[in-house]
Amino acid sequence: MKKDDQTRMFTYLITSARGCVEEPPLYGTLRLLDAYSMLLCMLKREKADEFYFQLNERIEDLKNICMDDEKQFIEGLDRVLEILTDHIINQ
Repeated sequence: MKKDDQTRMFTYLITSARGCVEEPPLYGTLRLLDAYSMLLCMLKREKADEFYFQLNERIEDLKNICMDDEKQFIEGLDRVLEILTDHIINQ
């Protein structure tokens, strides 16, 4: 990870923590998903399991529906967790 990436990530996490104090609870979830996507983008494909890039595609879809359908967003997040758990168990 480059120094600029570190600065970007650390700044994002700390400002997100502060934002979570006053924002609606669902925003914290979105910020964590954004952090996942940001970290993944900072990795080179050859250094990360392709599975995590595929999982990120699902996460990006979820982020797009969050504000329109909270129930569907939460169900989708539960499904992402199931997929991740299955991947870890079956490695």
